[in-house]
Order: sequence, then structure tokens, then C-alpha cells
Amino acid sequence: MGLSSVKIVGSGLIGTSIGLALSHKNVAVLMSDSNLSSASLAQSLVDPNRNFNDTHVFDLVIIAVPPSSFSSAISKEFELNPLSTFVDILSIKTKPQVEVESIPGLSERFVGSHPMAGREVSGAQSARGDLFIGRSWIVCPSSHASEKSVELVKELIHICGGVTVMMGSVEHDQAMALVSHAPQVLASLVASTLKDHNPQWFDLIGQGFRDLTRIADSDAQLWSEILSENARNIREILAALRTNIEIIEEKLGDQRFAQEIIQAGNTGRALIPGKHGGAASKYIYLHIVIDDKAGQLAAIFNDCASADVNIEDVAIEHTPGQNTGLVTLSILDAKKAALLEEFLTKQGWKVHLTSK
Repeated sequence: MGLSSVKIVGSGLIGTSIGLALSHKNVAVLMSDSNLSSASLAQSLVDPNRNFNDTHVFDLVIIAVPPSSFSSAISKEFELNPLSTFVDILSIKTKPQVEVESIPGLSERFVGSHPMAGREVSGAQSARGDLFIGRSWIVCPSSHASEKSVELVKELIHICGGVTVMMGSVEHDQAMALVSHAPQVLASLVASTLKDHNPQWFDLIGQGFRDLTRIADSDAQLWSEILSENARNIREILAALRTNIEIIEEKLGDQRFAQEIIQAGNTGRALIPGKHGGAASKYIYLHIVIDDKAGQLAAIFNDCASADVNIEDVAIEHTPGQNTGLVTLSILDAKKAALLEEFLTKQGWKVHLTSK
């Protein structure tokens, strides 16, 4: 079929990241936004020398605006581009579909979608062209959507490096309540508890708390719309959690019960699939004690490169007041991990290998 030109309405993180991915594959991109400075920045990043005449017909128009702006944005764009296919990237799907069906002639040209990728920072300046590589990208076509429109959206996902997942809009919103929306509420709630406690304790915060609350830095205005639009599904998840929390409050003093709580979490965590829906990766971890001085991380990475061992992930721990830190390297191949342990030890690093 071949996407040749795309208009992206909304120059935030997701819209601009899609634009970067498309322009990298030589697709002509026009960035648009109600905020002209945002649109200008995004266009400069994505496709700075591109010009389109007023009669140009875009293959695809991507609506990448907040939920509250969706209806007005797609109505306007349908008037301007009546021959294009339209796709949104909202993390709620039932309401946008209802709004589309209220606009005569649009339903067959519209396909709902939701890329499962993002960052806790926002704006065009935070965009990345590789944001969608290997990530699930949900497609929720209605019964009215034409086959051509659906295929165009699948091509968009392929170009961006995403993995297409077909799903109904109702099921999508239920799933998002479980895996995205309720976790956002919980992360924000846990982070907000810091306001009521001794600030001197905050220097003690380790990687566990930081991991748990990372998404608490998300955009408050955007999330206020997402949460309110999917409130019914989110309430069901929170109600179940509330029941479990009440049981935990009552029985937590029982050591055996406390162990069962952690084991239940182990079991649930093990259900999370790895990349592309495969089995979750089992890593070998190299824990390296480093001095608290400049250049230590760079030296470790240089030595890893010399050993020709690929590092899947890295974590850093540093307790305030101590002159040492801990760098943890995650490695998939056990033999490679053993090789790297031996190599780094010979280079003078203090290395400890574990499977957890």
C-alpha cells in the first residue's frame, strides 16, 4: 500500500515520536498543534524542510491530542481531509469511537489505536524515534472501519517498529484499567504520602521506592482526563485492591500470612510476558561496588565493551554519606555473565554474581 504522507495533529511526546519514526523511513510528515510554538518545534525536529500545498491529500491523519480535544480536532480534520484515513492514539477507546460515530461519513475512515509506549516526561523535546520499537500497539477497529483503513494503520505500526495487537474497544478499556490506569493511581498515591512525613527520611529512599513511583511524574492534566473517562473500570480494580488491603491490615502481624503476600506477588510478577509476548527474561546480575568518584560508570561500560558482553539493563544504588555505590548489570546469557565477572575482576573491580 505504501504510506507516503502523514499529518499528525498534536505535537506532544507521542505525536512527535511517531513523526520522528515516520520521517526516518522517508515518510513525509506535517506536524500540527493548537500551540504554534509546539508545532514549530516538532516540525523542526521531524521534517524541517517539508512543505505541503492546501490541496494535498494525506494518506493518514493521526489525532494525538488529549481526550477532551479529540472530538473537535477530528471534526475539523475530517472537513479538511475528507479522503484521508484517521487514527487516534488515546489510552481510552470506547468514548472516542462513540464521538466518531456521531460524525456522518467518518466511521469507515477511522481506526482507534493505542501505542503501549510512553515516558514520564512530556513534550516534543522529549520525543524519541525509537519509542515504539518492540512495543505492543493496540488496534481497535469498529465494525464500520474499512479494510483499507485498518491496513494503513497496521502499516503505520510496522514502520514505527511496534507490534500490532487487535482488540475490541470495551476490552481495551478494561485491560488498561488493570495494567495502566489503576497502577498510575497507586503510584501517585504512594508518592503523595511523602508530603506527610519527615523530609530527613527522604535521603534514605532506595531504588525500590523510585521504581514503584516512577510514573508519579506523569502529566497531571492529561491523566485527569484519562482517569475520569475510564473511571468505571478503574473503580473495579481499586475496589478489589481495597478488599485485599483490609485483609492485609488485619493479618499482617502473622509472619506466615506476610510471607504469603510476597509469594503472591512473586506469582503475579512471573505472569508478565517478555518482549513480543514471549517468556519473561531471566537475568544474571553482576553487582559491582564502585568508588564515589567521577568516571567510574564510564570505565565499567568501557570494560564491558572490551569483554564484548551485551548489557540488557543497569541500576545504580548510592547511600548518602557513603563513599561507595553499587552498580548492578543485567545479563541474559549465563556464560557471558561468568566471562564478564572474570574479566572485570581481573580489571580490579569488586564483582559479585547472582541470579536475583
